[in-house]
Amino acid sequence: MTNLPKRLRTFLSEKFCINPLKTVLTLNSRDGSTDKILFRLQDGQMIETVLMRYDADGHRNARSTVCISTQAGCALGCTFCATGQQGFARNLSSGEIVAQVLHIIRSARLDGVHQRGNSERKPVTNVVFMGMGEPLANYDATMAAVRTLNDAEGVGVGARHITISTVGLVPQIMRLAREPLQINLAVSLHAADDETRDETMPVNRRYPIQTLITACRQYVEKTNRRIFFEYVLLRGQNDSLMHATRLGQLLRGLLCHDNVIPVKATESGAYKRPSD
Repeated sequence: MTNLPKRLRTFLSEKFCINPLKTVLTLNSRDGSTDKILFRLQDGQMIETVLMRYDADGHRNARSTVCISTQAGCALGCTFCATGQQGFARNLSSGEIVAQVLHIIRSARLDGVHQRGNSERKPVTNVVFMGMGEPLANYDATMAAVRTLNDAEGVGVGARHITISTVGLVPQIMRLAREPLQINLAVSLHAADDETRDETMPVNRRYPIQTLITACRQYVEKTNRRIFFEYVLLRGQNDSLMHATRLGQLLRGLLCHDNVIPVKATESGAYKRPSD
């Protein structure tokens, strides 16, 4: 911008950047429904972002969901999680979080949104904070990003189309309940008793299951919004009929939806996918 004074341009270049992400690798699924992108940040740290495309199915309209990262690495150490196995580097800024969604939007504009099938699908209809890191451990930057994504003069994603996932940081869940935003909360549960959950999620020793579920009930009472529970099935660890019964008993009467997912096993991971 040569119409700005040189001193101001120097200051801007030192303090700000238009795009903090550099694409290192893009992987596309065989059916064209999913893209996984590896980004390098300005300090060399790496993060991943995933775009998932869903066609209209008679119950829901076509949608494009972006799964974004909030940290480079993660400090929570869940033993089945690839990010948890690599440790924690740092929190992302709100700009680095939002930039992941902007990259998808820009890419869609360059490629032509209609190129991959459904002409009714927008570049981004939903955003889920389920990538690398624990969003509520980077609370302020996460919420600043949510507001930018939701703002009509920002990205313009509806609040009810934004979901924040957490391993169960109880104080932050209660803080989130006080936010004046109708966003969704997803809780990574993965077990319905402390003994089983302790084996895979170190956070359970700080916030045991009953403490977590009490906070979830208070969250529902305050917001009147359904909670989504994520339950990754690990062969021989949490996938028996006994575990299923305990899960039903634990969540009975709570306004919630339970999403049961077979684990995507990693080469160095200790757990395998159960049979169908």
